Amino acid sequence: MAIELDTLQQRIVGALIEKQLTVPDGYPLTINALVAACNQKSNRDPVMSVEDYDVEGAIRSLMDRDWVTRRESMGSRTMRYAHEAKTQLALEVEDLAILSELLCRGPQAPGALKTRCTRMHPFDSPAEVEDRLREMAARPVPYVKLLPRAPRERQARWCHLLGKEAEASLPTSPSTSPHTPAPTPAPATPPASALAPPPSIPTADDLNLERRVEELEQQVLDLTDRLDRLEGR
Repeated sequence: MAIELDTLQQRIVGALIEKQLTVPDGYPLTINALVAACNQKSNRDPVMSVEDYDVEGAIRSLMDRDWVTRRESMGSRTMRYAHEAKTQLALEVEDLAILSELLCRGPQAPGALKTRCTRMHPFDSPAEVEDRLREMAARPVPYVKLLPRAPRERQARWCHLLGKEAEASLPTSPSTSPHTPAPTPAPATPPASALAPPPSIPTADDLNLERRVEELEQQVLDLTDRLDRLEGR
C-alpha cells in the first residue's frame, strides 16, 4: 500500500528527522521549534510559511497514523514531538538522512545529496548514496524513484514517493483520444526546456553560505527552545 503524506506532513517528518540527527540535544521538538524548522529559509524547497495551528493539525493527523509520538519533558509542561519514521519505514540512519533531504528539499541528484547529508550522516561518495537510493526504490513499496534526466542535466535526480505531491512532480505524457488525431506540433519556437540554462550545481561558496545560514537558524531554534523551557516551568 502506497504511503500518503500531504505536503505539510512530509515537511514535518523530514524536519523531525533532520533535527534529530543534527541537534540531538534539542530533540524532540516543541511546536514552536517545529514551526520554525518547517519555515526555514535554508535547505527547504519550497519555502513554507505555516502557523502553529497548521502544524498542530498536521501533528494530530500524524499521531493518529503513528508517524509521530508526543513526549513530555521532565519537569516541564511543554509537549515535544518525535518522528516514528524508523519504525514506519524500517530504515537505517543513512537512509533516513537521505529521505529527510528529499522530504525537505525535493528531488536531488546523488552528488547533491552526498554533500547535504554530511551534517546528518557522512557518505564516502555519490555512488554510495545512489546504492542506498536503489535499495529504497527496490522495496515492495518503494520509497523513492529515479526521475528521467532533464535536458542538460548532468545527473538524474531522485524523488521520494511518500505522498501525492511527490508523485505530481514526475513528468507525465499527455494522452490522446483514439478518435482525435494528434495535433501537429508548431515548428517555430524550440521548447522552453531546450532554452533553459543547465541546473545550477552548488559551489563551495554556496555550501559555505548555506551552512552559515543553517547555523544562524539553529541558534534561533535553540533560543526558542530555551524560551519554551522557561515558560513550561
